[in-house]
Amino acid sequence: MKSVALITEYNPFHNGHLYHAQTSKSITDSEVSIAIMSGNFVMRGQPAIYNKFIRTQMALNVVDLVIELPALAALSAGQYFATSAVQIADYVDADHLSFGSESGDIDSFNAFLRDINQVEQSSLFLKKIKEGKSYPRILSELVNDNTLLSSPNNTLGISYMRAIQKIAPHIKAWTISRENSHHHDQDISNLNFASGTSIRNAIQAYDEQWKHVVPHSIHHLYQEPHTSVDDTFPYIKYAILSHTAGSLKNIYTMSEGLENRILEKIKHATSFEHLMSLIKTKRYTYTHIQRLLMNILLNFQKQHQFDTISAVRVLGMSQKGQHYLKYLKQKFPNRNYITQINQQNARLFEQEIHTTEIYNLLSHRPETDFNTPVIRI
Repeated sequence: MKSVALITEYNPFHNGHLYHAQTSKSITDSEVSIAIMSGNFVMRGQPAIYNKFIRTQMALNVVDLVIELPALAALSAGQYFATSAVQIADYVDADHLSFGSESGDIDSFNAFLRDINQVEQSSLFLKKIKEGKSYPRILSELVNDNTLLSSPNNTLGISYMRAIQKIAPHIKAWTISRENSHHHDQDISNLNFASGTSIRNAIQAYDEQWKHVVPHSIHHLYQEPHTSVDDTFPYIKYAILSHTAGSLKNIYTMSEGLENRILEKIKHATSFEHLMSLIKTKRYTYTHIQRLLMNILLNFQKQHQFDTISAVRVLGMSQKGQHYLKYLKQKFPNRNYITQINQQNARLFEQEIHTTEIYNLLSHRPETDFNTPVIRI
């Protein structure tokens, strides 16, 4: 069965996602679409507006299989996020991987990838690495045409392409242009498509414009309560104050010396945004700091970082997805495709179980990894 993987967050699911999933399946001539979806926390460093179980039901409006992206990967910068997602795509035997981008031109990504490969072999690249410059900055300085780096989804697409080249070169990459909205748009200005940011803003403001840009068949899933980053602040404050500088420096994605600044500024912070403004310097992006604060909240340690995928959690599946899962289990009998968490396999998903428990403190939802079986439609 030919399949296409979609690396997603669906935070929440909207018409742009519907278009991407349908078009991906069509252009790749795939029978099965597989969403590799961030769980209860997302890459921008926030809790998802709805939990992973509700967002799985949204996704099954169009995709056939929903696989959870590990929480540690979801709260990582682009390259590790992409590497983990591509490893999962390979683990579930995807033939294709399709991602949305501002460019929409896969040839430009392939050309840029060739330029990157040349740059990485140069002595100047090694020199700039030793100077401590970030990888994206080095590329922007050394690659002649770096226009792809000016947009967030393009940049993430480059990470997917690099991960495919290194991990699973048999997977064919495709990209689809984002339709009529930009990644960081704050307001809904189009009758058909809108950014996730603008939809979340509308939902939380009880502005029903979001109904125009979300598939009508799943409107009933956009329910209260809505979880936001502001809900995390008292728990983050407690978590930080429970640390010493020595223990805080072991948190995943902690940059050297930043632990001291965080310990000092938390004493004066009165809200999440206030804390962000106190910590922020030119050296660190807002997204980096937000991800770091979520890693503190979840107590993710640097030692938790993993190199390989040993199991995947299947959150949901259509009837076609069930057939595909049966095919996977027959083809790869030694791989772990888990549809129900229990005491025997819980050790494979310790961080995801823990993350759901913390998320439920914020959202007041009752669904756990133990009491919520795989969602079937």
